[in-house]
Amino acid sequence: MSNLPARTRSFAHGDTLLQAGGDHEVGYVILSGLVELRKETGALVENAEQGAVIGATSLLFGSAQEFNAIAKGPVEAATIDRATVSAQLSRNPDLVREFSSMLLGRLELVPKAERDTVPVSHEGPIAAPGTWTDLRLKPSTSTTRSELPRRGVPITEYPFVVGRKPLRHEHAPRSHVALMFPDAKPYNLSRNHFAIEKGHTALMIRDVGSHLGTVVNGVRIGIDEPLNAVALHIGENEVMAGGSDSPFQFIIEITR
Repeated sequence: MSNLPARTRSFAHGDTLLQAGGDHEVGYVILSGLVELRKETGALVENAEQGAVIGATSLLFGSAQEFNAIAKGPVEAATIDRATVSAQLSRNPDLVREFSSMLLGRLELVPKAERDTVPVSHEGPIAAPGTWTDLRLKPSTSTTRSELPRRGVPITEYPFVVGRKPLRHEHAPRSHVALMFPDAKPYNLSRNHFAIEKGHTALMIRDVGSHLGTVVNGVRIGIDEPLNAVALHIGENEVMAGGSDSPFQFIIEITR
């Protein structure tokens, strides 16, 4: 939000910045001071401090304000409006995809047990918990071999996220990316591209809202595909991140 054009306003102790059920076209970034967020009943929800955005839900979704926002002492705040936020989001599609995927995943629209047991079409057995001892991400093209050792890298922490190294003017991904590769326009890799993670019934690979999707053993997954995650199997799993001619290709090797 720091790059949004804004107008600074000053509020005295007891002033109302936002009223529950009120204007859904405006919000604030607190620059200094403390703001109480209270329900219409008067119950305190939380204290918002410097850097907090109040009215965020209304700015994003157009709903009425959830709480009364009341200055507790002198407050300086930057005004932001919904039209400006919408314009900024339209200029940052990767960010929208990243958070849309994260939000939909948190909503549990499909029961986790069903998501985690989708097998990739392959002869090898699914990598169920307790059936494997070693997991490695290995390069399979000259592009990935230039960044990874030939034997690959062991994966011991989850989720293990792979993505594109941000350019100097880009924001770093919100979540931790374990392995980042440089890429040039038109990008094949997104800053958050795919994650290897432990499901309840199998090791999984999940596309985490990338722009072009991920192909796993011939099956394309992604936010615009029927599936965004598939199970991995014992042996070698072929992974391609990006479009059909992407050089970002890997082998996920799982051994018993």
